[in-house]
Amino acid sequence: MRRVAIVSAGESRFAVLEHSAEPGRTFDEILKWNTYGPLFRPLAVLVHQGVNWLVGLDRAADTAPDGGAVSPPLIVANALARALHASGRFEEIRALVREPVGEARRDIDAIARVTVPEWGLMRVRAGDPALVSAFADVRAQMAVPGTGVIVWDTSQDVTGPERLPLQSFKDRRFTRQQLVDLLERAGQRLASELLYAKGVEP
Repeated sequence: MRRVAIVSAGESRFAVLEHSAEPGRTFDEILKWNTYGPLFRPLAVLVHQGVNWLVGLDRAADTAPDGGAVSPPLIVANALARALHASGRFEEIRALVREPVGEARRDIDAIARVTVPEWGLMRVRAGDPALVSAFADVRAQMAVPGTGVIVWDTSQDVTGPERLPLQSFKDRRFTRQQLVDLLERAGQRLASELLYAKGVEP
């Protein structure tokens, strides 16, 4: 496989994942003193998840990068293409925003599809203040055109190295840079994994 097309695809959801213990802990305290507590526990779990989901939506709206200008799959795909090209092990690497068709499809040996279903910020350490880091759920799959045979398939949860208070991410330009850096690193990781999987030294 000397000629590879890398396609960015799919929708991406920006999220702020807190994994907070509240209000679940409070519900547990109340229910353990109630005779009917065990009956209401499943409802308490649903309410706990619903409250955290709503809080996450609100925080995502406060911290999301400006204007939706960031396309996570495209950033990862471009970084993957650059890293594979730099390896010198391929005749041609093309990063595309849509599936190749016709003659363009016949001229390639493999198509790598990159998706980022979810990305954003997640709590990595409890405390006051709790610390968060950028994260991305990154997936890639390489197939042979015509046959559809999958020759490489991977899924990675990538987390940024910096641990900062959520308040730091109120500056949307700062948030954007943190996330773009993470997504580019994710593309480089995918390239390293692909080169290793194919027995190619980077």
